[in-house]
Order: sequence, then structure tokens, then C-alpha cells
Amino acid sequence: MLKKESTIRKVTTTVYIFIFLTLIFLSYQLMTSSNFPITQIGIKGEYENINKRQINLIKNKFINENFFGINLESTRQAFKKLPWIRDVSIRRDWNNFGLLVEIESHKPIARWKNRGLVNNFGEIFHAAYEDDLPLFVGPEEFVEEMTVKYNQINKILEKESMQIGTISLSKRLSWEIYTNNYMRIFLGKEKNNIIVNKLNILMENYHHVLSELKSQIEYIDLRYKDGFAVKKLNEKLNKINKQKKTAL
Repeated sequence: MLKKESTIRKVTTTVYIFIFLTLIFLSYQLMTSSNFPITQIGIKGEYENINKRQINLIKNKFINENFFGINLESTRQAFKKLPWIRDVSIRRDWNNFGLLVEIESHKPIARWKNRGLVNNFGEIFHAAYEDDLPLFVGPEEFVEEMTVKYNQINKILEKESMQIGTISLSKRLSWEIYTNNYMRIFLGKEKNNIIVNKLNILMENYHHVLSELKSQIEYIDLRYKDGFAVKKLNEKLNKINKQKKTAL
């Protein structure tokens, strides 16, 4: 009886090993056979800044296996190395024996210290871009916080048809901006949303300030506890500086 059971176990083990090896062989055949080529590649998403030649190079280099043998992760990582791609997802299209590639591009909102670009998620990336953009200057570890503050401040400045030209955060975490109409505003350190509150007060009094100073403002300082200070532009000094720049 024991001998019979032992024989059955040996036979069962042999069958399992045979099935396992057969599956490995069939899998290898599926992954290497030329009978299952990738028939089509569908690319979706916004990728107007991405060089189509670069995409074709990746197609030729990585998408050269058959439908079952392609390494989706290595292909995905290759796409992600392109300058304008923030993220990408790749999956098999089982209906058409093809691939579906969905691309998420970086959307630039600012330049980073003239050495890179900042996207709408507060991430620094490097790519060629010719259009004018606002400038971020500050510690790199605070770029995400600067993006949030940039959006908050711009919403307030829009009330007077202004936008940020440059936003700076010092090493001591003090904020400062230049607007697109060349107005310098010292904001100071952030605490309990105080910068937003003071900017709202400034915008409420903006027309009054301009009428009093005839629009000749050198800077506005919001770092005071109970108000703000405005320095009038020294027209004589400003004229001399302009003449020097013209001479250069």
C-alpha cells in the first residue's frame, strides 16, 4: 500500500514538473515569436512641446519586441526621460494587439533662477522654452511653497490687472515680488496668512495711493504690523539711471 502511494506521488510530481516546464516553454514561445507583433501604438495626451523625432527613437529602440515580450516599465522610463514629459502610462491593447501610451506633459508657469522651469505642480524641470515667463528666485526646497504663494498673490493682483513678474524668497524666508508693471513690493515673512491679508488691504487702497503719488512709486513695504509704507520714486535719480543704461 505504501509503495503504491509513493509511486503515485512520484508520478504526480513528474506530471507537475512536466506541466511547469511546458508552461515555461510556451511562455518563451509567446514572448519571442514573430507571430505576435505589436500592430499599432496609440499616443494620447498633450505633448505639443515634445519632439516627435524623440518619440520615434523610443519606439524603434524599446518597442521592438512582440506583444507579449515588450518590457512596459523600461519603455515607460525611456519616455519619462524626455524633457517635457512629467509622467506616462503604458498598457497593452488586447483588442488590437497594440500599445496605448498616455502622456502627461509639464505645463510651465515660471522660470527657476534662469536655470530651469517650474510646472504647475511646483516641480523644477529642464527644457528649452522661448516664451516670457515670471521668475522664481529662492531656496530649491521651497519651490512648491513658492508655487502656492505665486497663485495666491496673482489672484489678488488680478483685481488691479497686475501679475507677478518676479517672486523671491530669501534664505531668511522673507517674501518679495516685482509686478509686471515694475512695482516692487516687500511682503515680509509669512505667518497665519498675513501676506494675503495685507495684500488685500493694499489692493483696496491701491487707487488712492496711486492718485496721491501720481503713480511714481519706487516700492511698497507691507512688513509693518498695522499698515504699509510707500516710497515715492526719485524722478531725478531715475532719469540719471535711464541715461546711464542708454549710454551702455
